[in-house]
Amino acid sequence: MSSVKVLGIVGFALSLTACVPDWARENETGLLMEIAGIRGVAGGGTAGQGGGNLFSDIGNIVNDDAIVTVNVYRKNPTVAATSPLEHVRLESYQVRYFRSDGQNVEGVDVPHRITGAFSSQRFHTPTETGEIEIDAVINVVRQQAKLEPPLINLRGQGLPRARGPFLVGAGIFTAVAEITIYARQVTTREPLSASGRFEVTFADFIDEP
Repeated sequence: MSSVKVLGIVGFALSLTACVPDWARENETGLLMEIAGIRGVAGGGTAGQGGGNLFSDIGNIVNDDAIVTVNVYRKNPTVAATSPLEHVRLESYQVRYFRSDGQNVEGVDVPHRITGAFSSQRFHTPTETGEIEIDAVINVVRQQAKLEPPLINLRGQGLPRARGPFLVGAGIFTAVAEITIYARQVTTREPLSASGRFEVTFADFIDEP
C-alpha cells in the first residue's frame, strides 16, 4: 500500500474521532449524568437564597452548603430493560472558585478548592420513561476558609443583609463556584462526571435592626 493511501486512511480515521463528542469518548457506560440545579444554603439559613445563589456570611463561622440536583438518564431512550447491575454510586465532588476579572489565585484571590466524599448515595437504574434524580448536599464554603485569606480580609467591613446594590471592593466580592460530581457505575466501575456553576457572594453581613 502506498504511503499516500496510508496517510489518507489515517487522516480519515482522525477526522471520524474528531467528530465524536467528548461525552461519547470519555463515558463508556450507557448512561449520562448531569447537574440539573444548584441551590445555595447559607449556614443556619434556608435553601434558594438569592434565587439559588449563595450569600456567604464571613462573620458566621459555619459551613455553607449547596443542594445539588443530579440526574442520570440513558443515552439510548428506546432501551426498555432495566437491571440493578447498572446502578450508579456518587463517589466524590470538587468545588473550584474563579472570578470574572481573571484573578483566580487560590488562597489569595479566591478560596482554596474543596474536595469531599459522598456517603453511599446511589442511583437506581434509569428506565425508558425518563431520568432518575437525586439531591446531594455538599460543602461549598468550609468554615476554615472563612478564617483564611481572602475571606478573612473581609472581616470587620460589615454590610447590611439587604441584598444590594453593593459597590465593588466595598468589603464584598462575588465568585463563581464550579461544582463537579464524580460517580461510577457499580458493577463495571466505569466513571461518570458532571459539572455545574453558581454564584457565591462573600461579605461580613450584619443584621439590620
